[in-house]
Amino acid sequence: QRLARQMTSAAVTSDKGKQVYDSMIKSLTAGLEPTQIELIDDSMAHAGHAPMKGKEPGGTHFKLRVVSQKFEGMPVVRRHQLVYGLLQEQFSQGLHALNIVAKTPAEAAAPSRPRSPPSSGSA
Repeated sequence: QRLARQMTSAAVTSDKGKQVYDSMIKSLTAGLEPTQIELIDDSMAHAGHAPMKGKEPGGTHFKLRVVSQKFEGMPVVRRHQLVYGLLQEQFSQGLHALNIVAKTPAEAAAPSRPRSPPSSGSA
């Protein structure tokens, strides 16, 4: 059973951000055939950072959560490489940073486990 496709454009910050968002969704949808995709323009949170000074706000930093069967059997690093490969055009045109959560449908359906705190190293 395929999950409903969910697309979110929360806080797209500018016309440029909207153009980059639309282009990213098109590339990711074509390459991954996702069952769920959420893409959020997070550029305004980074507007004051040195690499962003003097640039038009929007379309530079995004958060992506994507669920696709194409990730089956891939380690996390390979999933990220696949996503980056699909977005080479956008990176060459000003996309600066992408926070990625990439899961298979089974992983997305599984209850999340709380992370255990790091050990202190003492016995």
